[in-house]
Amino acid sequence: MSLSHRWYAMKKKSLGLDTMYKYDINVPLAGEDFLKTNFEDGKKMTLDALNILGSEYIDGLKKEFDNRWIDAAENKGKRSGGYQISVYDANPFILLNWTDKLYSTYVLAHESGHAMHSYFSSQNQPSQYADAPIFLAEVASTFNENILTDYLLEKYSDNKQISIFILEQYITGFIGTIYRQTQFAEFEHQAYTAEQNGTTLTADFLDKLSGDLVNKYYGPAIKETGTRTQSWAYVPHFYMNYYVYQYATSWAVSTALSNRVWNREDGALDNYFNFLKAGGSDYPVNTLKKAGVDVTDDEYLKQAFAVFEKRLDQMEDLLK
Repeated sequence: MSLSHRWYAMKKKSLGLDTMYKYDINVPLAGEDFLKTNFEDGKKMTLDALNILGSEYIDGLKKEFDNRWIDAAENKGKRSGGYQISVYDANPFILLNWTDKLYSTYVLAHESGHAMHSYFSSQNQPSQYADAPIFLAEVASTFNENILTDYLLEKYSDNKQISIFILEQYITGFIGTIYRQTQFAEFEHQAYTAEQNGTTLTADFLDKLSGDLVNKYYGPAIKETGTRTQSWAYVPHFYMNYYVYQYATSWAVSTALSNRVWNREDGALDNYFNFLKAGGSDYPVNTLKKAGVDVTDDEYLKQAFAVFEKRLDQMEDLLK
């Protein structure tokens, strides 16, 4: 947890706070929302960023963007956030709730990663093997987020405030996915283990368990606020039996893969396309191994945290 603790200590110092509460985490260091984009601009930004994936991927994205595969506008009765659903032998569909913030472009890139995964796997696999399990699906989506970050940091490298804004978006995403989802998984595991050992899972017990883990993951720079029940009772994923850890592993895998593609390592792009086209045709561990990541070894985790540490170093330099 040392890297996430470092981030919160860095932010506390930058904000000039004697005490930093959990609700202070959301205060933006850049001071305002930069890179606001309408839907058309967001599509262009996503195309520009993902151009590194080559003409085959871009052709698929253009079909998605130009043929009404996306319902972008907020609407009454529409579910929140972003969502993608695949339809075999037809095109995938995406639901968004566009707000003109940079975050919406990240959601577009994320859901487009899912859509292109479905698009390429359905073209190359029979129906029974086209759908990828969640362990693989979140790799394709977060891969695009990582590429978008690399693209934006390179494009706006001479603008300090925009770079701070982009980096904070990335850091928040990394912590929210790898650290927070691991915290959730640890909560699940400890709760199930306690129940198996005969402990009654009362609200008070779960409050203490969750609260202690929150403080462990956030670190000494953050002071606890609110009721501890708020840290676990509202999370629907806890009723899905060891579901959340896959978000963390997928982000770590996609960080390793996207870093190789962005740096144009030999064979990295071909390996990634093999992954996209594989769908659910093999065990997830084997599919990822063919893409160049062995999840039975911790090297991919080391690579992911090395990238995260690099981003923290960049932020620290900008804040000096």
